[in-house]
Amino acid sequence: MTHLANAIRLTATNATAEKEGVHIGLSLTDARALYPALETAVATPEEDQEALENLTFWCLRFTPLVTLHPPDGLALDITGCAHLFGGEKSMMRSLSGALSSFGLSHHLALADTIGAAWAVARHAEKPFTLVPTTENAGAIAPLPLAALRLEPDTVQQLRQLGLRKIGHLMGAPKAPLTSRFGPALLRRLRQATGEEAEVFNPLCIPPAYSVRYPFEEPVLHISALEAALTILTSTLEKHLKEALKGARELSLHIFRVDGHVERLFVRTSRLCQEADHMTLLFQENLANFHDDLDTGFGIDLMLLTAQHVEDMADEQKSLPQEHKSAAETSVINEIELGQLLDRFGNRFGFNQVTRFIPKERYIPEKSFQRVPITHKIKTPPWTETTKQIPPRPFLVFSPPEPITVLAEVPDGPPLRFQWRRLHHHIARAEGPERLAPEWWSVSEESSPPQTRDYYRVENTAGHRFWLYREGLYDRDADTPQWYMQGLFP
Repeated sequence: MTHLANAIRLTATNATAEKEGVHIGLSLTDARALYPALETAVATPEEDQEALENLTFWCLRFTPLVTLHPPDGLALDITGCAHLFGGEKSMMRSLSGALSSFGLSHHLALADTIGAAWAVARHAEKPFTLVPTTENAGAIAPLPLAALRLEPDTVQQLRQLGLRKIGHLMGAPKAPLTSRFGPALLRRLRQATGEEAEVFNPLCIPPAYSVRYPFEEPVLHISALEAALTILTSTLEKHLKEALKGARELSLHIFRVDGHVERLFVRTSRLCQEADHMTLLFQENLANFHDDLDTGFGIDLMLLTAQHVEDMADEQKSLPQEHKSAAETSVINEIELGQLLDRFGNRFGFNQVTRFIPKERYIPEKSFQRVPITHKIKTPPWTETTKQIPPRPFLVFSPPEPITVLAEVPDGPPLRFQWRRLHHHIARAEGPERLAPEWWSVSEESSPPQTRDYYRVENTAGHRFWLYREGLYDRDADTPQWYMQGLFP
């Protein structure tokens, strides 16, 4: 029950109450007058919506195309799936038996169109109806107009015109109806009869690659799930490699016999098609659920799907280690590194595991940025130029660290410098390399940038440094300062 129209009204009823004359929309006072023993509860539409969504996810065991019909219905597109369950009638019986075991009263209908199935399921007398092919019009003709999913005001106006059933509407002139009620009325009629197509919006995008493992008997132990997971990943690897595809996201649905669905998701930083790697990522999730995963009365189905599938070139990895070139070894090391980053990303979150990529800036400590490891790296257009630049150090400090420098002449290279309390004598120096300031990226609040002169220097011990002087001595507005920018290997 809920508050509606200045009264407490019923929003749902069961079969016992309906036998006593109680129906939806009746005020609580009138309902108690009809049935004094009536038991009521406050309506919780948010929880009802969540429960309906969970039930819809559970129906993924029958077909990848499922959708919600709030507030009390759902729809399945079983095209190409019925034969897996012994045919349409056998499939409907399996679904009906499962819903009954969940304690849910239900009406099922199977038809060629969404509109006909919706109408028959809600308004036919039989709780289990299979509409023969091309007989949608005959099946819905004796049903009330509300079965066409029309607005209550439209149904009431049609009733005042003497049109009470869908069959009456089929024989009525179409032009006056469209003129008075708009195009929505006849569109719903044509959708139900199959004269006009209706879009089926699935709850989730159907996966292009999906494998399932039904258990002969419900299982209760995690070890059985891990064994089934190994079989699923091996089968999925075979499908992906045959199609030269790789996945960036995988989902594992674990179906309990009581209708609950446990959903696990893993992501990868690079395209993945290796069964061992997929198994390892999900095993860590299963290990986290080892104590908390409630198997209920048992698990009877596991479903593994690959999401965000892309083309992936085949790679040869079967050569012995002694016959592999340096390039092949580098590729394998990159793959192993990617797999390690995938484990970190799924454990800590991919936003917490980052890498550096180039950024179009001239200032060295600003020429890179952090991005998640799932970020697709593309070669920046400015790195493809043929212009040769002086070598850059392996390690760059951000921000640069101030140093004390002694130079033979103010604008010349340093003779010696002090950094981190250590004195370094310069044996060789190369430069300067002048970098002008980025005047276009300076805000009004910050101090104006100064020109930088960079030097590559080597001390008497053979260590190489990248130093720069910020500011020029021949400019009155500049205050020259020396900084340590980076270290060469």
